[in-house]
Amino acid sequence: MIASLAPLRAEIDAIDDEIVALLGKRLSVVHRVAVVKMAEGLPAILPDRVEAVKALAAERGMDYGLDPVFMAALYQMIIDEACRVEEGIFAAGPQDTPRS
Repeated sequence: MIASLAPLRAEIDAIDDEIVALLGKRLSVVHRVAVVKMAEGLPAILPDRVEAVKALAAERGMDYGLDPVFMAALYQMIIDEACRVEEGIFAAGPQDTPRS
């Protein structure tokens, strides 16, 4: 490895750690969302919300010089995982719903 790249690579690795931690945090909230959706009788996937999240990510990404097509594709992957998690919770049944 070129020595001059080492600090930059370390910086990228640290940022990647933050991204992974934030994705974990996001999916933790998704789990809570699924529980509320089940309790309220809402479907796991809300297509209008999916499109709104992707559009907002594309728009916010432009503030950081990120390609909106890239952001929409990235968020599609993130949303796909969130939907997979929610559908798993729905399939498991109401045992995870909050008790009154």
